[in-house]
Amino acid sequence: MRVCARVPTLPAPTARGRMQPLKGFRDFFPQDLAHLRWIQSAWHSAAKLAGFEEWDGPVLEPLKLFTDKSGDEIAGQLYAFEDKGERPVALRPEMTPTLVRMLSARAGALPKPIKWYSVAQFFRYEQPQHGRGREFFQWNVDVVGSPHPAADAEVIAVAVEALRRLGLSDEDLRVRISDRGALAAFLVALEVPEELHLSVFECIDKLERDPAATRRLTEILGESRAAELLCACDQFPLSRAERLGVVLEACRDWGLGACLEPDLRIVRGLAYYTGTVFEIFARGAKLRAVAGGGRYDRLMSDMGGPPLEAVGFGMGDMVLSLLLAERGLEAPPGMRLEVLVIGTDASMLSPAREVVRELRSRGVASETAYAPVRVSKALRSASNQGVPRVVLVGPDEWAERKVVVRELSSGQQRTVHLSELD
Repeated sequence: MRVCARVPTLPAPTARGRMQPLKGFRDFFPQDLAHLRWIQSAWHSAAKLAGFEEWDGPVLEPLKLFTDKSGDEIAGQLYAFEDKGERPVALRPEMTPTLVRMLSARAGALPKPIKWYSVAQFFRYEQPQHGRGREFFQWNVDVVGSPHPAADAEVIAVAVEALRRLGLSDEDLRVRISDRGALAAFLVALEVPEELHLSVFECIDKLERDPAATRRLTEILGESRAAELLCACDQFPLSRAERLGVVLEACRDWGLGACLEPDLRIVRGLAYYTGTVFEIFARGAKLRAVAGGGRYDRLMSDMGGPPLEAVGFGMGDMVLSLLLAERGLEAPPGMRLEVLVIGTDASMLSPAREVVRELRSRGVASETAYAPVRVSKALRSASNQGVPRVVLVGPDEWAERKVVVRELSSGQQRTVHLSELD
């Protein structure tokens, strides 16, 4: 039977006067952190299996690094302040600007394609809501220096692989995918002026969540052209998206055929995407996308970096945790206490610690009480914790450097020399 996953949530109101986290921040109690580490383990494993190298950067960056990419208005959405040297700085809200900065310094010396990933914590001063806080962890995967559609397919395959490792099946997932280049070409065919393309993209991006988007699209394009575009969104014309067809074929090679849903309505809100764009959703769930990304071939050079093509995605922990909880998936039990060592009287505290030290040196998770405890009480404690074995250290046995090993499930016990204990 599957049980509901533990999901660290934004803090609920607590008793008056009791300290609590800042709004939008989370406490991670041991079981919550185990859940997060389980997710992160899947991220690391999927990326490393595909040959991606892990990287990281400073959590605090110059504010200009982010305003250069997104405009001065982004500062209001950041934890931005002046440091003690009166320099404008910000806690990182994303990883791409740091990636550009670091690659700008060494791109010429790195073999292409550059396949990097990161698992990092980010901070955004936004209104907390369901599945979104002011701090979160995100997995970023990028291929830099390859224009080939196969690179687009591989990053999608890596994202799906991580979700599979967490117990989600292909029947759970929808990879909605499009190509902004193909959409731009479609607008050119409709004789839509290039200066209107971004406004049209923004409307298409909002079609499913904003009833006013269709009206706005009609105002921009006129009734006839808007109707033709909406029809194309409903019946994706792959014949007009040759490059996307190559991406889809490569995705099928990676075994993603059951997940793929070509859909022109997937545009992604960020203006820097130039080609493939995709979002991964859970079937039947009323949640935002679990992951999203695409190709951004001009962003590196636009930010003053080397002219390198790039494709990548981000996947956050909060929406993913909600999805796993909805599907009844949780972290498997971690390393539990394997042996409880019990000194049978006060004189055996030191020998018990020696036994524990020996067990730990052999990789066996073990512990003993700090102070004398009745054997019956210690046995009940071991049973309540689900410890499978206890080791009893008594004066008579210890005189010969021996101990008694008892299996709690069967009650069977044996006397062994310390050198034979495992």
